[in-house]
Amino acid sequence: MPVPLSQLARKFFVNPKDANAGPTVPGLVWEAPPTAAPSDSGSWALTDAGQDMKRPRAGEPLIFLVQKSTTGANNPFAMGVTVGRVDNNDLVVDDGSVSRFHAWLQQDERTREWSLTDAESKNGTWVDGQQAAARKRMPLTNGTRLKFGDVEMTFFLPDGLREFVHKRFRGQS
Repeated sequence: MPVPLSQLARKFFVNPKDANAGPTVPGLVWEAPPTAAPSDSGSWALTDAGQDMKRPRAGEPLIFLVQKSTTGANNPFAMGVTVGRVDNNDLVVDDGSVSRFHAWLQQDERTREWSLTDAESKNGTWVDGQQAAARKRMPLTNGTRLKFGDVEMTFFLPDGLREFVHKRFRGQS
């Protein structure tokens, strides 16, 4: 299940003794597309803090920790961490352009490097602007831009994800 940036930051970085804490697995960051400049209406907006977010909002990216799901969903795919639209994937992306089982991420046991493989998705997968051929591994590095159908995300290794969350939580871009 994706985690809003603010929730992940509070979990890892609010307590000063946790200064070096943070995610120990890679993450996918899904940010809302830029919108027009906000108006200053002087009114407060209600939030649903504590509720599950399925899509990012302006200023509140969603972060998917790249790990097998522990929610008990029936996912027999052991080769990697699955990405798709339906609940039996490890990373569920709520968008109609994402296939039911769209792709998978996998870490090579020997080299420890990460890769992404398109699972013959209908609307395609892109890695740094290059369309991935079905069932062909594409290497991932820190900051790799990914696109699943129409959904754009950024892949971060644990240190890069920690740095991204720190900067965003502290109000830096």
